[in-house]
Amino acid sequence: MVWRAAAVRNVGTVHDRANRRWTRLLAGRTRGWADAEELSHAIDGTIVGAAAMAAAGLHGTLPVVVVTVAVTVAVYWAADQYALLLGAAAHGTRGTHKVREVLRHGRPMVEAAYTPLVLVVVVALLTGDVGTSVLVGLVAATLLLGGLGHAAGRRAGASGAAAIGWGAGSAALGAVLVLLKLLLH
Repeated sequence: MVWRAAAVRNVGTVHDRANRRWTRLLAGRTRGWADAEELSHAIDGTIVGAAAMAAAGLHGTLPVVVVTVAVTVAVYWAADQYALLLGAAAHGTRGTHKVREVLRHGRPMVEAAYTPLVLVVVVALLTGDVGTSVLVGLVAATLLLGGLGHAAGRRAGASGAAAIGWGAGSAALGAVLVLLKLLLH
């Protein structure tokens, strides 16, 4: 793997250790988003969750936002996992081991989508303002997308500046969702 080889080659420099720590923090690596497939699922989940949050935030009630995001992400997750299992079966891979592996690799989709949602609930309960809490959740999703993009860049072997560009590009997706929410509300 390119990103691991680059990390091993640069071990020992203060700058590289800081980059690895920053990448792990932003990418959720401490929660186990260890490979490209899991990182991809986390990005998908963040985008789907944020889009559902932006749409549901137009209705203005916390239960509508929570249910919409939870159900939307669950449906996307189930469809994705089912497609992966069918694909594995079509290639001759069967058994409970493969099912567990597919479900484990898909878990970041749910984790990444529900992280901003938990923030929405907390802010709504503290402030009583669902609109503001949805905006805070969308900003959190945007930051998460930026971090995941940065991690993807680093894992692809990009330089620090290029990885920041990857992060900015990913965060731009979240920024579009925030702008859409603000324009539609």
